[in-house]
Amino acid sequence: MLTLILADTELELVPPQIQGHPSVRAYAKRRGRSPASTLLDSSFHHPALRRVPEGDRRGRPDIAHLVLVLCLDSLLNLDGRLRTIVHTRNEDVIQFAPKTRIPKHYARFVGLMEELFEKGHVPDKDPLIVMDRGVTLEQLLAKFDGVKWAFSEHGELVDLPPEMQAMAGDFIAVVGGFPHGGFRSPVPKICNRVVSLHGETLKAWTVASELLVAYRRHASAEPPKDTADEPSGET
Repeated sequence: MLTLILADTELELVPPQIQGHPSVRAYAKRRGRSPASTLLDSSFHHPALRRVPEGDRRGRPDIAHLVLVLCLDSLLNLDGRLRTIVHTRNEDVIQFAPKTRIPKHYARFVGLMEELFEKGHVPDKDPLIVMDRGVTLEQLLAKFDGVKWAFSEHGELVDLPPEMQAMAGDFIAVVGGFPHGGFRSPVPKICNRVVSLHGETLKAWTVASELLVAYRRHASAEPPKDTADEPSGET
């Protein structure tokens, strides 16, 4: 089983200190929402983000959207060998049932995430997506047995296919869900290795795609994990 964790993801509601900013209020009004229940998005809230710490990297739900579409539509997920989790900068952990179908249209994805932040799960009956609050990346990783690697431009350069071929058992891959910079969480302390796949900086979805293909090709031929205890169904 491959567990792919998109970590320190820039996915959050508009923080209180900028909810009164004109760009935030105008965007929320157009969408018929309150600023407090609106997903932070740098494409629309860029002027307001100048007023918050690390504003140059926040408000990037598009990264999560692209990675989730890639993972949940992958052959590895269809084979029952993938667990997909998002961990956010504010220590929210979001788990996705294997049968979840993420909306391809970005605006619909934004609405889905806003509903998730409001309710803690979606849909109301037989939830497919569940959020747990106040869970650090270290606490999350402690729940899983297996080899734990973080993928970073500052890590040790590796050739993934042969490394994966030699690996036995479950694999937990931590990929950054932010546009640039390093992990906010202490990944060198809580992961077995910090590695890099290329000399150039790679996008999160590029790293995820390499992981999905390499693991499917070289994972041991063990039976798919029983995911009956995880959320199931379709959106």
